[in-house]
Amino acid sequence: MDIGDDEPLEFFWPPTAPIGYGRESDELPASPGRPPEMTAPPETPWILPTRIARIDSGWRVEYGEAIAQPSDDPVEYGDDKALLQDLPRIEWWPMSVEEARELEHQRVLHTTYADAYDDHSLGYRIQTEPYAGRRHEIYERLRGRIQMTMADPDAWRWSGDLHARLRIIDGQMWASAVRTARAGGDGWSISGRKNISDED
Repeated sequence: MDIGDDEPLEFFWPPTAPIGYGRESDELPASPGRPPEMTAPPETPWILPTRIARIDSGWRVEYGEAIAQPSDDPVEYGDDKALLQDLPRIEWWPMSVEEARELEHQRVLHTTYADAYDDHSLGYRIQTEPYAGRRHEIYERLRGRIQMTMADPDAWRWSGDLHARLRIIDGQMWASAVRTARAGGDGWSISGRKNISDED
């Protein structure tokens, strides 16, 4: 991407984005076998997303805001390197990177044990980008809809055990779902907004 130094540039972090922010629609395409309620966009407690914008002195990060999560003070970075080094912390804010990794590891262990003994695995409905897109891409590869050939310039991306990679992505999605549920406060869980009946 060729962008001049004087052109505005801003990114937002999808897991913290309100419905429809930065894209046309979050609705799923309608299909004969899909009930109308399943095509509605997923709810989210986020009001404003975390945004990264280029400024004259470097970069500026403005943190998101949710129902139960106030924004933090903006942070500025003097160069690209400083921003890149801090991206993991920005990605998982307001969690710490260490807590996010611990949640990922717990989820991977949980699902591995569940599969090993044909047991129940906890589910969740909060599925945010970019994790959901990464998972779908691997599913498509596993289903054989994308042919791997020597001429495929992205073939290197599919080396290794894709099932293991799915498990890792599921761990990341779980940690993101926990983060989003916390941002919603008492009225939210990892499956989204709680129903009134859930409180009984």
